[in-house]
Amino acid sequence: MVQVIRALAVALIIMLAPAALTAQASPYLPTDDISYKYVDALMSRGLFGGLSVLERPYHVGRIRAAIDSARAKNPGRVVTSYLDALSQTIARYELRKGSDVESTRAPFRAKASFDFYATGETSSLRELMLADWREEVKPGIAGYFVMGGGHLAASVRAILDNRLNVDPEFAGRKDRSIAGRAEDAYIAGEWKYAEAAFGRVGRSWGPIGFSGLQLGNDAYTYDHLYSRFGVERIHLSTVIARLENYVLSPGVESSRYFSTHRLAFNRGRFEGALSESFLYSGVGRGIEFSLVNPFNVYALSWRNERTDGNLSFGGDIAYRSGRLGTYSAQVLIDDIQIDRCDTICHEPSAYGLTVSAEGMPLIGDQKLFASYTRVSNLAYRTPNVAERYAIYNVGLGRGWSDYDEVRVGTDLALLPRTPLRLYGAYRRQGTGDYRLPYPPQFLYATTPAIFARVVQKTVRIGLSGASTIGRDFAISADLGFNHSVNRYHNEGSNTDRFEGRARVVWVPRWLIRFD
Repeated sequence: MVQVIRALAVALIIMLAPAALTAQASPYLPTDDISYKYVDALMSRGLFGGLSVLERPYHVGRIRAAIDSARAKNPGRVVTSYLDALSQTIARYELRKGSDVESTRAPFRAKASFDFYATGETSSLRELMLADWREEVKPGIAGYFVMGGGHLAASVRAILDNRLNVDPEFAGRKDRSIAGRAEDAYIAGEWKYAEAAFGRVGRSWGPIGFSGLQLGNDAYTYDHLYSRFGVERIHLSTVIARLENYVLSPGVESSRYFSTHRLAFNRGRFEGALSESFLYSGVGRGIEFSLVNPFNVYALSWRNERTDGNLSFGGDIAYRSGRLGTYSAQVLIDDIQIDRCDTICHEPSAYGLTVSAEGMPLIGDQKLFASYTRVSNLAYRTPNVAERYAIYNVGLGRGWSDYDEVRVGTDLALLPRTPLRLYGAYRRQGTGDYRLPYPPQFLYATTPAIFARVVQKTVRIGLSGASTIGRDFAISADLGFNHSVNRYHNEGSNTDRFEGRARVVWVPRWLIRFD
């Protein structure tokens, strides 16, 4: 506990650093917000070049600046409507006013808003390629509160959403008539060469359209300490989190901690990074400063200082080719055998990879996209079950393992304020799962690197997208048709079924301001 308090004290000192550093703070745009449908569509068309392809969430202030820059390029009618819709959807998170001068410290402001929504779905599992046929229509309410000024910003987003009661990936209580949770709750500080935040907000390091392999947003948001040092051209980011305990036996619990850091660069059309992650646990074990230090090399501490834990490495790169699209790749290396070892102790390989192409030319503003991703059978697992790479049983990187998926399609700009993606996808899913125990040593030689036991194969033709209707309503949806072979890993069980999820949101024009 003392170490946690010290870490929080360091974060507070950073946040209260001298105001001589000139950056202005703005809240994050949550990674599940409908705004990203428009951001993705605009980036696919060569706009928003100042935003990272490989790191999310974005600050609202940076998106506002990107919108202003994109308007100056005089895009077509439909693309301009995307800019208009995006400008509208991010407004609830903005604190600055047009009268504020960029070079001065903005005064402290706060505002609150809320919306009502309903979610209809044919699957309680969020991954529609693995739909579980549970049809539901559930209501929800979300409340938003943002505040800040100068170098500090904070946000709270709380939801009451009965869809949580049927979601098998939600670990909270499900015996109440109204389910809810705090999706965002953080304070953040921004300066010219540094950024720090403490609290919960979704983060992902990886190509657009995917949850990152090492740090992703498939898990429900969790509290963590985030810091970033440097400038856009080169910077070091780190995330440190205290995870839930793992119960070894009645009354005996193993404490669990997660540290990851990433050295990123941006030069011209290229963007890339190298990263390390470390998940460690133990009865009575506390936060270790060698794994809090963002400039330390975790692999060397693991090797030389006998720091036990689940170590992984990552790398990602993206290239913006202008009119020819954006090309990205990411790799996760979760287990490499570098020790001298006889045959019986060679562990099966554990890895993940993603390659994607967005914004490839078609006709006019219509674009093509394609991607392939793979996560191996034993990725995110170690012989120590307490070191599974997950929080509340959902992956800190990807939410699934032992699968691959290819996806191709067309990014359509046909209707104002309505980005659409028509796609075809093919997924192979083995029975491997990072929540399962690691195989015993005598099974290493027969454990497949990918596709354990009976493989479920799913072909999906779908249409996803979003739309805003005036100032009052928004719709987002992913609708399609699944053909599954060996469903639920049962040999010969084949099915054909419509699977989809849609959300309709009413955004009242009521706003409480504290200027």
